[in-house]
Amino acid sequence: MLDADEEYAASCSWRSELSNVYIWYASYGSNMWRPRFDCYIAGGQVEGLQKPCSGSVNKTLPNEILWKTFPCHIFFGRDSSHSWGPGGVAFLNPESNSQHKTYMCMYKISLEQFNDILFQENGLSLDVGSSLFDMTTLNAISNKEFSSQEVVKDGWYGNVVYLGKEHDIPIITMTCSPLDIEGFKSGKLPLRAPNKLYANTLIKGLVEGEQFSEAEAIAYIDAATKSL
Repeated sequence: MLDADEEYAASCSWRSELSNVYIWYASYGSNMWRPRFDCYIAGGQVEGLQKPCSGSVNKTLPNEILWKTFPCHIFFGRDSSHSWGPGGVAFLNPESNSQHKTYMCMYKISLEQFNDILFQENGLSLDVGSSLFDMTTLNAISNKEFSSQEVVKDGWYGNVVYLGKEHDIPIITMTCSPLDIEGFKSGKLPLRAPNKLYANTLIKGLVEGEQFSEAEAIAYIDAATKSL
């Protein structure tokens, strides 16, 4: 069993290693709105959030942001969440489907910071001796778009999905497990429309990101509430 000093050294080791590896984190939910995403890096709270975010260990905000569409489908599920209260939250169905188009805001961040977002999204402590998603796992899923790896068992956003590359840098996102996807499809898990504050956060992200007018953004979110 590791003592406190050994645990600290192990934590520093993986953080040092992954701090120089860059990825595009592709967000499709509330993180499309920059002020909300920044809470996961710098810490803090925006309107609608039930509690403040701790932020990442490395609080350097990204200075490269791109928007891109992907041939897949978002939907809203769960009755309520710790972060947003009553109403569904966004998930991605990580299956390629040319009939759908999902808008994602991509932030260029380090793989260390991506791990810290994973920790926060899944209600885990940042004070751990190992990463959830390392270079070995990234390389393992980088051979095919929409390949994924579940890295947090029973986490709402524990499944990391590879979406390709941009400027030769990997694009990854996070969503629920394949088992949860089947649960949402079968009705075992509830599909629910988002509450107004959560939906408005997505709408602000899409509008301020200059992807849609407000009316178009509302229609886009509304369409995602219809079905999986």
